[in-house]
Amino acid sequence: MDRAAETGTRRRQFLKYVASAAAGVALGAGAGLVQLSSLSSCEVSTETMTLTETVARTLRETLVYPSSLRAAADARGLLVGSLADAPNLNDTRFVPTLVREFNSLSPDMMWGSIDCCGFEAADEVVKLASDYRMKVHGHALIWHGNLPAFVNPQISADELRRAMQKHIHDVVARYRGKVYAWNVVNEAVEREGLRKTMFLEKLGGDYVADAFQVAHDADPNALLFYNDYDAEAVGGSWKVKSDLVYELVRKLLADGVPIHGVGLQMHLFAVEYPKPEDIAANVRRLAALGLKVAISEMDVRIKDLPLDMPARLEMQRRIYHDVIAACMKEEGFIGVTFWGFTDAHSWINEAGQGPDHPLLFDENYQPKPAYWGVMDALLGI
Repeated sequence: MDRAAETGTRRRQFLKYVASAAAGVALGAGAGLVQLSSLSSCEVSTETMTLTETVARTLRETLVYPSSLRAAADARGLLVGSLADAPNLNDTRFVPTLVREFNSLSPDMMWGSIDCCGFEAADEVVKLASDYRMKVHGHALIWHGNLPAFVNPQISADELRRAMQKHIHDVVARYRGKVYAWNVVNEAVEREGLRKTMFLEKLGGDYVADAFQVAHDADPNALLFYNDYDAEAVGGSWKVKSDLVYELVRKLLADGVPIHGVGLQMHLFAVEYPKPEDIAANVRRLAALGLKVAISEMDVRIKDLPLDMPARLEMQRRIYHDVIAACMKEEGFIGVTFWGFTDAHSWINEAGQGPDHPLLFDENYQPKPAYWGVMDALLGI
């Protein structure tokens, strides 16, 4: 789209939204509307958006925005969530922001974590969700990256199968009725096919179907998801893996396996990310199978962009907005979970892959331009 066309489109979107807000129908009286008091100066990209500064100023003065992402998502019937690890609950700023902004959360329920430390941490997060009427999307029952010490190359196939089934049953049954959805199998695909893990080596490819069946038996009402990264889009470097994931879940469905959805992790790099239309096409084909689709672990890294920080933050805002807006147009899309919400607690930085600024709030819990990009996507503008 050329600059004139983009400017015209933005002006029409802006005027349409002003009219709806003035008429009192932007989100309805029950959505918790508040006057927008400020936007980050980093929202403005002078190189690419000649109308943005004027529009942003007018928005500050005239428009009402929902009080939170949660209010905006509730009004659209969508889920908006965040990773919520128990240690972060000790930060006095974390919980108030979490429960205000999100209607779902994903705690660490991985096998190695539970085997090492028990259920106390997961119980704490699940109780928090119940107290604040938030849904819980459990993460993750089977993953090669976080295993108990006894699950090692010396374990026999029969021992591994029994241990895997017991773990899945015990965890899902413990939270029956409290966890609405599970990432049952996480990251089982690589570009050559099923990932070469201990599960594949000792149990064969049927371990995936077995995991879903055991989870379903433990809680027949829970939604069961397959979850993976770099499988978000039908084009570019994401095509090979997204096609493999599509074939995996298509076969599971054809075999009668109880699978209900796919999580597209969406760990994106601003220097190269999938086209939103290619992501939407992937959502569309998965939904055509009868599956629900969620963005399950979204963040956007910006440190490698050859731009100054205001321009990096503007690019990040645009990516968050465009990806979520494209997915929202597709039937079967149920919402987005961010892999954390504040740069004060970023797994990317904590894993030594930073420093970066990948999330919606800065280190001081102030909303970044990315936050407003997500808000605009939820509002359809």
